[in-house]
Amino acid sequence: MKNESFELKSSKYVLTFILSESFPFETILEDVRLKFERSARFFRNAQMAVSFQGRKLTLLEEAALIDAVTESCPLDIVCVIEEKNPEAEEMEERFLARALRERDEQRGGPLAVLIRNSVTNGQKLSFPRTVVVLGDVEPSAEIRSEGSIIVLGIAMGCLHAGISGDEKAFIAAMVLKPFEIGIASHKAVSAIRKTGMDKDYAPDPQIATIREGHISFTRLSGDAFSFLRQSSVKEAEA
Repeated sequence: MKNESFELKSSKYVLTFILSESFPFETILEDVRLKFERSARFFRNAQMAVSFQGRKLTLLEEAALIDAVTESCPLDIVCVIEEKNPEAEEMEERFLARALRERDEQRGGPLAVLIRNSVTNGQKLSFPRTVVVLGDVEPSAEIRSEGSIIVLGIAMGCLHAGISGDEKAFIAAMVLKPFEIGIASHKAVSAIRKTGMDKDYAPDPQIATIREGHISFTRLSGDAFSFLRQSSVKEAEA
């Protein structure tokens, strides 16, 4: 890179940020913001995945860069993907193309943010779309999402879905033991708060939804998702 804090490369569906290791992160963040403010017209109504290369980022740094882009121009970032080889890139782009077509046809919400590890104590993450965590949410961690929250592990801490008021959002986990849980304007707090992870919990997949005006916990099954689909159909018919 020619003394620049980052470089952009793009294919049809993937925008790759090549980040310099010699610049402070705050400089990169400001340069990204300025770049996309100037290029707002070019990216108008585009839907792309992003990939970060060149330096290791924390989840908070990734989220800050995504916010800098989406607040500066009308680019819809549908997901974050890891560095990949050429064969994987071709396959991934085919998948993204199909997913975006299906999204437009179904008029559904944006694709999920995929977190590939546990959300650790002290982390506070907020996203404008559904979040899938391939790990645990530790006791003093927090996730807030405008969509739903899915944890493929033990979910403790504070979880709040549908923060923009979406009562159709849900929270699901292999072990659902949050200290505080919220969906839209509805909240509930557990009487028991653990400060450490309890790995002895047996898997017991559950989903939390809004039913009859309050947060309801149900064992995760096809019936649980049938309830969500039926709710959406009733709303559409109304």
